[in-house]
Amino acid sequence: MLLLFAKFVAAFSAYGKPIQIAFAMAMGLVLALIPGGTLLWFLLLIPMMLIRINQAAMLGTMGVFRLLTSLLDPLSENFGYYLLNQPFMEDSMTRILSVPAASWLRLNDSFVFGGFVLGVLGLPVYILIFTLIVILSRRYIAGPVKRFFGKIGSKVPWLKKLSGLVNTARRVGVA
Repeated sequence: MLLLFAKFVAAFSAYGKPIQIAFAMAMGLVLALIPGGTLLWFLLLIPMMLIRINQAAMLGTMGVFRLLTSLLDPLSENFGYYLLNQPFMEDSMTRILSVPAASWLRLNDSFVFGGFVLGVLGLPVYILIFTLIVILSRRYIAGPVKRFFGKIGSKVPWLKKLSGLVNTARRVGVA
């Protein structure tokens, strides 16, 4: 657990481009909005694990937002129900679901469909927000936090260990 946290901190302060880290974090948010265990979730997760992105940032963001999405579940369910009951969706959903394996995606479930649509439509906004967060945190937060943990790191043993793990993860690479 401590190593995963260290990798997430190292990923956030890594020397990669902010847009790359922001894309990984945005994909983590999209995966958090879609209910886990569905085929649609796995179809998005597996390619993200196979391509070269910052996986620690994606998995860390997905874990954090998975805890917070329980507050958004009623919104995404109502949004999915609203969209699925629109007349323009009837013909297209009938065609999509007539494909034999398409029903395994559970796109006819309002909860899955609402989370998927909120995730995909919001992806550019999420990338922009996370890019700003990464840039601002590198500029204003990283230095004071590093100095703070440097001061108390020698006095608290687990912080010294965390600092060593972050430096190791940064040297080895976080992806």
